[in-house]
Amino acid sequence: MIRLATRADLQAIDSLILNKAKAFRAAGKTQWEKYLEPSRTEFVRHDVTNGTVYVYEENGKIFGSVSLIPPTSWDHNLWDDAEVAVYVHRLVVDARMKGKRVGEQLMRHALTQTVGTIRLDCVATNTFLNRYYRQFGFAYVGERDGFSLFTKEG
Repeated sequence: MIRLATRADLQAIDSLILNKAKAFRAAGKTQWEKYLEPSRTEFVRHDVTNGTVYVYEENGKIFGSVSLIPPTSWDHNLWDDAEVAVYVHRLVVDARMKGKRVGEQLMRHALTQTVGTIRLDCVATNTFLNRYYRQFGFAYVGERDGFSLFTKEG
């Protein structure tokens, strides 16, 4: 079941993000390094408090989440007109759910609940994600500081 996250979900979402960051590091990837720091909890709290966060829940356990939030300093660094959009951040799925399309379900649900311009970015060298986001109607609009930029009208 996909639903809006509440403050009660903060710890579960935080754990998902930490576990994914650890998996990236173990695989030799540098993306999500900042989420290995305790400050990641503040990102999660910010998302739930200031944006819209959806979680994928099964049998009372959170297995995935995605954040749709107003622009952050990160977005302002990548986009010249950051204020005109909402941003997808921290799409994360528990590794045990691999192959069950949980990420796809979360993205599709979140996008149907959003109007206006939606943007996201990913590491430019991540071939999988650069293809993945296009299936949701995101258009590639360029690269900045090593990140591919995508936009979609909601």
